[in-house]
Amino acid sequence: MNNGARVLVVSRDQMLLQTRKLILGAFFEVETAGRVPEAESIMAARSVDLLVLCYSLADDEFAKVVELARRQDPQPKILTLTSASNHNSNRAGAEQELMIENGPYALLKRTSEMLGFQLKGVARVG
Repeated sequence: MNNGARVLVVSRDQMLLQTRKLILGAFFEVETAGRVPEAESIMAARSVDLLVLCYSLADDEFAKVVELARRQDPQPKILTLTSASNHNSNRAGAEQELMIENGPYALLKRTSEMLGFQLKGVARVG
């Protein structure tokens, strides 16, 4: 049930990238980048609606990706994922923050809200 919105997830942690791609990929077109040059290449090739930036990025990597996003037309929205143990308030440029401790559903819900997409409910397993 992909709604056509494009999401780019940027993280240095490959497992987090794949997990977030699985979670968000059920509803959105998701691409992942493990390094700034990858993110730059993806954004040069096509526009994205939302950037999801992981707490695993170094401050300079975070700033570079935000700078790349600000040069896009239209500019993507930016969601920063933070961790209680790695919370860094020096990261300017994101519209919203989400603590990863809130879980995967919170990520999906916040992404949906930022993209103007309404989730119909939580799927049941089993």
